[in-house]
Amino acid sequence: MILVICIIIFFIISPEGKKVINLKNDMAGSSVIVDIYKGEHYLHDFKVNYLITIKTPPQMAIWVEDLEGNYIDTLYVTRKTVNQSWSKAPSDPTLKDQIQRKESLPYWTHKRGDSQIAPDAITSATPKGNLELNTKLNTAKDQFVVLAEINMSTDFNEYYPKEAIQGDNNYSGGEFGSGQPSIIYAATINAADNKTYELVPIGHSSPDGSNGNLYSDLTKLTTAKNIVDKIAFTINR
Repeated sequence: MILVICIIIFFIISPEGKKVINLKNDMAGSSVIVDIYKGEHYLHDFKVNYLITIKTPPQMAIWVEDLEGNYIDTLYVTRKTVNQSWSKAPSDPTLKDQIQRKESLPYWTHKRGDSQIAPDAITSATPKGNLELNTKLNTAKDQFVVLAEINMSTDFNEYYPKEAIQGDNNYSGGEFGSGQPSIIYAATINAADNKTYELVPIGHSSPDGSNGNLYSDLTKLTTAKNIVDKIAFTINR
């Protein structure tokens, strides 16, 4: 019995190798590859209750905009974000099926606005290791911007503590909130170059998710900067 329990725990908390996710196989558009390489803090200790702590991966969204910042299409978003299937904090009186984590990926959420997405075509569970995403890009533009938003639940630090009060500038959702706000990565793509681009950090989102602003100052973020080590984008037209 002890051996069985140890095996189960191993598969729950152990990092996976590189995972390949294929999306939009039957859809039109240029083939693209997004490679995400995990950083030192890609897996995070998430305390479910007083007895159970698990390793959790981040939430993320990858999408495309034109050069003027207008939303075009979502390439990938983690399933938990789309389904809003969040864990319930012990002190939270909200019913579990009504929990919303506005602080999770607010920049992507506000950019997308009312644009419809097809969850089955762009979602999967977050892999616990490196990710290779193969999908389709539905735009004829030669130049565009690819963005990624990465966020970890309960990733608190001294600037974004669990004890922050709602209404404070550093409030991030409470006991099961984000802690440090999500980081936004971006790269301007010229499809004619036929090369691989690396996305770089350009700022962070609203800590509590109340707006879709981009904040360029990353000096108060610590472990959040090391959730991912590298994000690369390749297009094949």
